[in-house]
Amino acid sequence: MTFTPIPAPLYQRIFAVLSQRIGQGGYAPGSRFATEDELVAEFGVSKATVRRAVGELVARGQLIRRQGSGTYVRGSGDDPAARGFVGSIGDLIRGTPQLKVLDVHVEEDVRFPASVRQALGTDAETGTVYRTRRLWGDQPFVYSVHYVGPTVAAVLGRAELAEEGLMSLLRRENVEMSEAEQTLSARLADVEVADRLNIGLGAAVLFAERILRSPSGPLDCLHSWYRGDLYRWQARLAVEPADR
Repeated sequence: MTFTPIPAPLYQRIFAVLSQRIGQGGYAPGSRFATEDELVAEFGVSKATVRRAVGELVARGQLIRRQGSGTYVRGSGDDPAARGFVGSIGDLIRGTPQLKVLDVHVEEDVRFPASVRQALGTDAETGTVYRTRRLWGDQPFVYSVHYVGPTVAAVLGRAELAEEGLMSLLRRENVEMSEAEQTLSARLADVEVADRLNIGLGAAVLFAERILRSPSGPLDCLHSWYRGDLYRWQARLAVEPADR
């Protein structure tokens, strides 16, 4: 059976395109933004749809309305935080723990997805979940969910996780960690991810899954979603000399 995803509302898709353009410098900081008529002509939609998309950009601080003058792009193009995280995937993964924490929530008896139970090698349908959000500048950039394996949950308490964090606690308790397996893929934000990252439903995100293992088995399954509009892959590549 073919699966057809439910499309995000039209205004959200237009908002996502315009937000990406602003973030990537498509409109000069401080410049006057496109008019309603120009956007209606470009996207082939109603003025009501355009107004709702532009209103979302204003609400999120990317645009500023000036009474009697028009709508302008916020003048923050020279702010590195406004341009987002720039680096390789390795830089992104290594740099995430250094980002400022926005909030932390630890919950017990949360239902684990079947794929997580399989990754952790457990038949238990529920367990402990450790959720965090981290900032890039003043924007939520990454939303992470640790599905804590039974071995770890038996050692670490909820209060400890909320106060210190999983990796720090594992090191403090001398829990042996042998390897981690990391996978990356492009995803569309569902309702939960869109809400936690302050983005539109169906917006592009980079999804990372990491399974942390000890010699005796999996310890933790981590799911992280990074905002696509605040990350740009960049790396130096060596060019081998041509054969003579």
